[in-house]
Amino acid sequence: MHIVVLGAGVMGSALCVPAAASTPQQKTKSVTLVGSPLDEAIIESINASRHHPTLDVHLPEAITAISHKQCDATLLQSADLIILGVSSAGIGWAIEQIRSAQATPKLLSLVTKGLMENPVPSLPPLTYAHTLPNELNMDANKVVGIGGPCIARELALNIPTRVIFGSKDIQSCDVMRSAFQTDTYRIKTTTDIEQLEACAALKNFLCIGVSAMLGAHPLNDSHAKNPVAALFNQAVLELRVLSEWIAPSPQSTQPDITAFDLAGLGDLHVTVGGGRNSRLGNYLGQGHTLDSVLNNQMLNVTVEGVDTGKQLHSGVVSACETGTLNGDHIPLTLAILQCIHSRGAFEFDFTRLPG
Repeated sequence: MHIVVLGAGVMGSALCVPAAASTPQQKTKSVTLVGSPLDEAIIESINASRHHPTLDVHLPEAITAISHKQCDATLLQSADLIILGVSSAGIGWAIEQIRSAQATPKLLSLVTKGLMENPVPSLPPLTYAHTLPNELNMDANKVVGIGGPCIARELALNIPTRVIFGSKDIQSCDVMRSAFQTDTYRIKTTTDIEQLEACAALKNFLCIGVSAMLGAHPLNDSHAKNPVAALFNQAVLELRVLSEWIAPSPQSTQPDITAFDLAGLGDLHVTVGGGRNSRLGNYLGQGHTLDSVLNNQMLNVTVEGVDTGKQLHSGVVSACETGTLNGDHIPLTLAILQCIHSRGAFEFDFTRLPG
């Protein structure tokens, strides 16, 4: 199997580690990591010493690292699997690489987490699983989403990790699982890819509000844990509401399998534990405004939860006005949206939580 990863950021690069691993059950594989225009220094470092400077991990020799300038049409056309390993800000670049190469991937997988604005602003935003097959003129059954709790550096260091792959066609999941699963990278599968993709984006957004409690209510030696737990619980409940609004689950017998499982609750847990969305929330909890943080402490940092909030805003407001969503059920969502829309402070009224 020939695997090409577009984007040498932390998660795309980390995913190359299990991809390049050899087990008796796996056929011979080749793994090529293609850096985006922003990844030149990373590719140079990998090729010089195998060291990925952002992950602070040495990548296996079996991974071939090239710059975007070296990525030609033949490479993408011959790929059995193309993985979009860019952030939401780089999705346009990755799509253009595939289009310009006139490549139709046998399988396309998504590490990228985010939502796309609906052409009808009053309707819910769309997942990449919904939009990408049309943009790339490919079979939607050949798209596989990756979700679940996974810190990139831990994955690259082979620390035990359990995730979930999703596709409309379970056979596509099975092909990917057989290529990636190792003793430490354990993979669950689902056919509910749009729910998975919705949860993957929403947990970044909701993490901002939960993590604000990490910076608020300081004690002598640490942060207060009660408000963090209260908003974590609320975030999971709202994750369920929002993911069903965006992508109603076809699994009527198990409607909570995604939001209350690895792609939702599990991923939210590790996201609150660290990363860009958590950092932003922490600063907001200390009393900084969004505008101040994004222009100072986190200048030029892509915070995917903020991008997701921008995509959510008009649809959520409209849905609350029409009664499609009940604002009393999503107070944390509304508080985060207000912060993002105004670029101001984050404020949450705990009396909005049911007593």
